[in-house]
Amino acid sequence: MARLHGNGNTEESGTLKITLEFDDGNYAVDLTASRDISIPVQFEGDQLSAFGAPPAKKEVYKAEEFVGNVAQGGSCNCETYSFSPHLNGTHTECVGHISGNQINIHDIIEDSFIPATLVTVTPEEGLITRSLLAKALSQHNSDFMAALIVRTMPNDAGKIARNYGESMPSYFSEKAMEYISELHVKHLLVDMPSVDKLDDGGALANHRIFWNVKPGETDIKPSPKTITELIYVPDEIKDASYLLNLQVAAFKADAAPSRPVLFEVKPL
Repeated sequence: MARLHGNGNTEESGTLKITLEFDDGNYAVDLTASRDISIPVQFEGDQLSAFGAPPAKKEVYKAEEFVGNVAQGGSCNCETYSFSPHLNGTHTECVGHISGNQINIHDIIEDSFIPATLVTVTPEEGLITRSLLAKALSQHNSDFMAALIVRTMPNDAGKIARNYGESMPSYFSEKAMEYISELHVKHLLVDMPSVDKLDDGGALANHRIFWNVKPGETDIKPSPKTITELIYVPDEIKDASYLLNLQVAAFKADAAPSRPVLFEVKPL
C-alpha cells in the first residue's frame, strides 16, 4: 500500500514535492509538474464525436431583458450547453453505465492520488490482446497498477477531434480485459471511445468483465472501479509509472466529463 508524505513548499523554487512510500521503496513526486491527458469538450470548430453523436452546442441564455453575452450588450457571459459526457470528450464512468438502478460517478470517486502505469500498445488489426498488454507491462512496477493508462498506436493528434462514426477504433479482447481484472486495476484509462467493440450487439462484455457483472445482469451493486475513455496522451509523455489525479466533474450521473492529470515519479 502506498503512503503519501509532503515535503513542503519552497518559495524559492515554487515547487511542491511529496514522497510516495511503498514497502519496497520510496519515490519523489513534484506536484507542480503536471501533464493533462484529457480532451476537453469543444463547442466550436472541429469536435470529437463518438457513435455518430451530434456536435456539442452552446447557446446564449436569455431571460426577459437579460442577455448572457457581453458582446451582445449583456453584463456577463452566461451560456447553456448541450453535450454527452460519453460522446463528446474525455469522461469517467462507473458501473452505473450498465446498471438498471442509478449509480452515480459522483458517489464513487474517492481517491485523490492514484499510483498509475502508462503503457503503449499497437493493436493487432484493431484488437488489443492479452499478450500485447502482458508484453507492455512486463517491465513495469506492480506497485503502480491501481490505475492503468493504455495509449494506442498510431497516436496522431487527430484523436483530439476524431469522428469515430467514420473510423473503427481499437478495442480490447475479452482475454485482455480478464488480464486487467487479474492485475486488480481499479481505474482503467483508454484513448478509445469504448473498451468494447464499437458495435458488439449491446453486450458490453468488456465493461462487464471489468466490473465483474454477469451477462444480462442489471440489478447491480456499486463498485469503486472506474473506466475513463477518450483520453489523449501525447508522444512526449513516456511509458512509465506516474501519480494520477483523476478529476471528475460533479455530475449525479453514471458518467461525467473528467480531467486526468499525470505527475512523474522518480525513485529516491
